Amino acid sequence: MEQMNRYIGMQLKKIRKERSLSLDDVAKATDVSKAQLAQIEKGEANPTVSTLWKIAAGLKISFSSLLQPPKTFFQKYSVDPTTYVSEEDGKYRVYSIIPYDPERGWEFYKIEMDPGVTHKSEPHTEGVEETVTVIAGQAVVQCGEMRESLTEGETLLFSANQPHQYENPTDHVTVLHLIIQYR
Repeated sequence: MEQMNRYIGMQLKKIRKERSLSLDDVAKATDVSKAQLAQIEKGEANPTVSTLWKIAAGLKISFSSLLQPPKTFFQKYSVDPTTYVSEEDGKYRVYSIIPYDPERGWEFYKIEMDPGVTHKSEPHTEGVEETVTVIAGQAVVQCGEMRESLTEGETLLFSANQPHQYENPTDHVTVLHLIIQYR
């Protein structure tokens, strides 16, 4: 129950801050005392269902939105080495690290390319950008008429609405991080 009380408090405070409301403003809108709201935000209160309904109704939000774990700015993601998609006979492997979320507008991948592999990608829709960083090895990125060689630590940003390709020109595995931004 303590964890749920923390979630409720975090969500209430987040909504209040997003709307630039004071505790007094929320108290007036919800008919819940300022002192009780402050305790709820700190996770120190165990609000009743009736109190939560008052808050939800007063703020014009769903009841369940108060019960959800907050999306935080501090979230750890890990690559599952057994979960990937591949092409080029398994020599080009794509691992989803952070999946697409419409609120963010982007997704994040790790790519492993075996020596000598070239992967060709179809154009994305207008406005899509790719940001690729070489984590280990080297890569050659071609997009339309542009061609760029990248070494470890270098990053390239390009409009991905035309055919493009990634190439590993070395005799070692190349590791890339790729962000695809949708606009």
